[in-house]
Amino acid sequence: MPGLEEIGKCFCGKEALQRCSGCQSVFYCSREHQKADWKKHRSNCRAYRVERTLNVGRRLIACRDLKAGDVILQEKPLVMGPKYTAGQVCLGCYSSVDGRTKCSQCGWPTCGRVECHTNDSDHAVECGLIASGGRPIVGSLPVQAYQSVMVLRCLALKDQNPGRWEELLQLESHVHERRQRGLEDVDQATSVRLIRETLGLDVPEELILQLCGILMVNSFEQPPLKANSPQGLVAVYSTASLLEHDCVANAIKTFTNNGDIVIRAAVPISKGDKIALCYTEPLWGTVNRQRHLSQTKFFQCVCERCKDPTELDTFISGLYCQKCPQQSGILLIENPTDDASDWKCRQCGTRQPANYVAEIIESVGKEIVALKKGSLKDCEVFLRKFSTILHPNHFYLTDVKMALCQMYGHLEGQSLIEMNDDTLIAKEALALELLKVADAVSPGLTRLRAILLYELQAVLSVRCRKLCVTQSISKEELQANVKVVRKMLQESSTIFSWEPEETDEGQLAVISAKELRDVELFLKTLD
Repeated sequence: MPGLEEIGKCFCGKEALQRCSGCQSVFYCSREHQKADWKKHRSNCRAYRVERTLNVGRRLIACRDLKAGDVILQEKPLVMGPKYTAGQVCLGCYSSVDGRTKCSQCGWPTCGRVECHTNDSDHAVECGLIASGGRPIVGSLPVQAYQSVMVLRCLALKDQNPGRWEELLQLESHVHERRQRGLEDVDQATSVRLIRETLGLDVPEELILQLCGILMVNSFEQPPLKANSPQGLVAVYSTASLLEHDCVANAIKTFTNNGDIVIRAAVPISKGDKIALCYTEPLWGTVNRQRHLSQTKFFQCVCERCKDPTELDTFISGLYCQKCPQQSGILLIENPTDDASDWKCRQCGTRQPANYVAEIIESVGKEIVALKKGSLKDCEVFLRKFSTILHPNHFYLTDVKMALCQMYGHLEGQSLIEMNDDTLIAKEALALELLKVADAVSPGLTRLRAILLYELQAVLSVRCRKLCVTQSISKEELQANVKVVRKMLQESSTIFSWEPEETDEGQLAVISAKELRDVELFLKTLD
């Protein structure tokens, strides 16, 4: 009945209406019993609850108000392993191998180190499965066989950890959609053939195909780590896989060195709000994001950004109307959720078919691919060339601007302190322009914001040093500017500190923390 409160049971056995205000999942008959249970419940008190809806299935809802940066969830993977595009790697340490050294138990290529053959190594999972119920690999192994490693590790859960196996099978596989698109044909030619024929394992074909679907839909890519996984790994998580998608997410994900996923609030999240990650690239245009989500996650996004032709007034997909003078008109798609929709000028009303825009984007895309990596000149020429065709925030221009912003003062033979005033101004303008876009489509404590803040504070820091040398700044003005630098470093170093130490961002955490200490010491000299 409407308005009827849900009744649960207290740990004492009595019926109870009062819930834990933190997780909303445990009932208490009195405040005294809640206090008595807190020491035991504290470690299990969650910031979220799982809710089931007709449209999206299971999703996570905030059980309490969350501040930006709050940890919502930290979870170990159900399964973890190499990307199927990683090439030939050792399945113990994930370093590249040439295939000449093989595991004596299962025949899979390894690096030959003893630690990659122990019972607690990652490789022991599939090795034990093959040794107990199949036959070892004989002869050379095609690179495509690595698509089956994660499937084998999933199958091993059935006997090794039945509870985790059941959690895995509860995840969405989109078997029907994958079959319709012919994706199962590839799986049958790779995973099904390797597991059933090459390895001789008695596993039903339908189960293998279901696991292939679960892995495709739910896998998270982990960042490359220099020490043991230069190509990066993929992993599936039981609870994190339930996070809903939104192109303007309110949560972010990072990973620990041992493969745990950590979900944090990127912005303040109110109690009762959904918790969402962005499953695609936030700096892509709507058509590209929709296509990527359809191909990999099998759904169409209908978030506020996707329904808005302006993409929250960023015009990330916008082109200039060539019939309007001096870039006064902007072409935008009329129906953003239909990639075949016409595009219409907001100024003169001119319409262009979807293929008109597609041809322009394809042509510009080819030039981006051809850009010489690390060339300031080529990037600057690209921006000038297409500034009369694409809106300043267009995703292709944004991509090049992001690269250019990070290259100024960081290329070999350059230093920030040696940059001339014009270059400093250009770098600052790019950082501010990109920050405005980032705040709209990737708001809060995100990796993108951290990178841009770090680049921006570098400009302000260099400018302060130069003004000090020429004695062109008062003590009060210098102090105010250095405090701005400190604030930017505090925020960026905090975000970087959430990344694994061996990643580029993790290294920036160390560098920015040292710079922050130097800034604090300098401020003390100004007091």
